[in-house]
Amino acid sequence: MQEFDEVRRIELVYEKDQLKGEVNKLIDDFDEEIREMQKEKYRLESDLKNAELKLILLFEELILLQSMESRDQELMAQLGQCKQQSDMISQSIKDITTDLAKKTKEIDDIREKQDVLMTKFHAECPPDHEKYPEVSAFFEKRTKNRRKPEKREKNEDDDDEDEDAEEEEEPEDEDGEDSDGDDEDNLQQLADGDLKIDAIESLREEKLDLHDAGEKILTHMHQLESKRKKLDTQSRQIKMNMDETMEEIADFQKEKMAKMNELLVSVVLKVRQI
Repeated sequence: MQEFDEVRRIELVYEKDQLKGEVNKLIDDFDEEIREMQKEKYRLESDLKNAELKLILLFEELILLQSMESRDQELMAQLGQCKQQSDMISQSIKDITTDLAKKTKEIDDIREKQDVLMTKFHAECPPDHEKYPEVSAFFEKRTKNRRKPEKREKNEDDDDEDEDAEEEEEPEDEDGEDSDGDDEDNLQQLADGDLKIDAIESLREEKLDLHDAGEKILTHMHQLESKRKKLDTQSRQIKMNMDETMEEIADFQKEKMAKMNELLVSVVLKVRQI
């Protein structure tokens, strides 16, 4: 009986030691988890503090940027306006260049037609004809009031009528060009049996028509050239304004970054770092 009790006691002591070991292990594991959670808490608090400090810095940057936003928008609007004007002027210059090319082609066509008329004139009045100098002088002579302007329709603007009236009242050239009536009298005096006066006069009318058309085209081309020169001057001025605006934007950006760098940046340190 005593031996049985001793064996039982030994068994109970062993079980007790085993249970105490398990309990101690659970306690140690729990303490370790608590320590890890404490460390995680410190890390989270540090991150939260860093986030708060960064938020404060961001608010300071926002306030600074808002205070400079109006100037920034003003410079960007100025730059956009310069680019828009530059694009418009470039397109206008391109259109004028295209128009000038068309007008130059028209002038070349008129010159070709004038050469054809001269060939026809020489066929009617050869250079070796005895009256060639007088007939050639008549053929080359230009008159202003050689025909009456066509009657305007009633539905046209008054401005066009005023311009036609001014054209009708243009004075004679300084060289004293005659009217058609005097030219016809002179031509009749040059009449000869082998000269076709009507054909020569018709060729002269065609020549005068081509000359008038050429003069109008040349006047229009001169106006286009003057306009293009003005646009070139404006384009250079806008280019200068754009460069100045770009410099102002660059200087403003440097000023903005300098002020941003003046902001204080807070950093969270660990205890061992202090």
